[in-house]
Amino acid sequence: MSETIERPYILHMFTATPQMSPFDVNMAADAGYQVIVPYCGVEAGMVANLTQDAIFSRGPKGVSRTGIFIGGRDVMQAADMLDTARRAMVPPFEVSVFADPSGSYTTAAALVALVERHLGKQHGVELGGKRVLILGGTGAVGRIAAAIAASRGADVTIASH
Repeated sequence: MSETIERPYILHMFTATPQMSPFDVNMAADAGYQVIVPYCGVEAGMVANLTQDAIFSRGPKGVSRTGIFIGGRDVMQAADMLDTARRAMVPPFEVSVFADPSGSYTTAAALVALVERHLGKQHGVELGGKRVLILGGTGAVGRIAAAIAASRGADVTIASH
């Protein structure tokens, strides 16, 4: 009887910075990825080719065990790289791709989620239609929190010193 060998879970990690964040590598390992490959110094023009190399080499079955993470420090650059990676995919060769430069996306999402939960539990209202002031709004987390709150229908003001 022949055994079927499972394909490993592979995470390709793109960053424009000189090194990948050890925090992000640890999170990838803790999430269960078996192979973690950081690509440092990635420029915008490299993202489509790297993405296609990652997806076409594994075939339609392998893409379900393949992911792309976009790190770095610049939230706008990460958003652009994320869009480029998504556009480079061709069905059925599509993988999970996500960005979290400096942890700003996950931190901001958690912040907005907690505000929404508090508003609902304590006041029975939603974030949509509310005026929101984001202090420290020119930093990475503040900018993303403002964008998420605005996407939820809030009227957002950003303040910073």
